[in-house]
Amino acid sequence: MKTYFMIQEKIKPAWIQEMVIKANEFEKCQIYLECNALRINAKSQLSMSLLNGMQGVCCVSAHGENSRTAVDALRSLGTKVLN
Repeated sequence: MKTYFMIQEKIKPAWIQEMVIKANEFEKCQIYLECNALRINAKSQLSMSLLNGMQGVCCVSAHGENSRTAVDALRSLGTKVLN
């Protein structure tokens, strides 16, 4: 399962923290966030911190149990950056 969204503002640490917390709610899923040619484990705070200050098109992909729910939840959080 995969979805795309646009981040027009620079990614902030608080947003990264929210995304990591949400991704870790899905224990039986492998979840990755791709942004500007980086493919990152969305469950890892250290890996996700590489996104700090980036903007552009991002892709959330998930494999495993409840992957559709995971992708939808992370896309929903991802688009909050636009507000």
